[in-house]
Amino acid sequence: MAGRLEGKVALITGAGSGIGLASALAFAREGARVVAVDVDARAGELAAEQLRGAGAAAHFVRADVSKGADCERMVAEAERSFGALHVLFNNAGIMLPADDDAVSTDEATWDLTMNVNLKGVFLCCQAVIPQMTKQKNGRIINIGSLAGRRMSFFGSADYTVSKWGVSGLAAHLAWELADSHITVNTICPGAILTPLAEEGTTADYRAMVEKRLIPLGRWGTPADIAGAVTYFASDAAEWVTGQLVDIDGGAMTGYGEDLRPVVRERMADLQAKHAAKA
Repeated sequence: MAGRLEGKVALITGAGSGIGLASALAFAREGARVVAVDVDARAGELAAEQLRGAGAAAHFVRADVSKGADCERMVAEAERSFGALHVLFNNAGIMLPADDDAVSTDEATWDLTMNVNLKGVFLCCQAVIPQMTKQKNGRIINIGSLAGRRMSFFGSADYTVSKWGVSGLAAHLAWELADSHITVNTICPGAILTPLAEEGTTADYRAMVEKRLIPLGRWGTPADIAGAVTYFASDAAEWVTGQLVDIDGGAMTGYGEDLRPVVRERMADLQAKHAAKA
């Protein structure tokens, strides 16, 4: 049985690790040919080798998404290698150590975060749109964040603003590109246990997050996100565009165990009062 992405060519930025690598492997399982892009040449080459080892057609391109020339080159290489480009997954991003408040954040930190997280998404989209417009079809999928839905518990103001920018850009592009049958959607992950997240947290901290912030009681994994990415890339999502989708273990509903007992006790009290009046 053919995969959902058989015959498709997908370009994935930040494909060397974490969500990008898990998504690249998921795309390959669904039959796509994968262009793995990363600024880290070693990680990117290893990802491409892993994809080819799994039987997929894969090509690695080293690129810095904050540079327009690199974005144009990676798209050109994708088309030269596979003859087409159907899917762009804007996954590359950074979150610098969250040890500064807004007043303390320096200009260099602000600029670096915006250049990668927001300008990088714009430049990648700008590079693929001409080809997708020409073929009258395309899928653009962005990695946003819950930080782009309310604010960041884990990053600083620069990260929060960059992810709000991604959400706004996606909404605009979804409208602008709809008549070319190009869909644009944004996935907003919650707490995902990538290697970088594991390195930057303690076991006690992760346990606290699970208990207080995630109603489903565990951190997400890159594979949890990869399933949504392949859906948005597939024909099943042909009539879905301009959407922000939270994949967060229920974090946007509230604060897990922190508030649920209080709310449930209040509901029980109200039910008892109503029963007494009946």
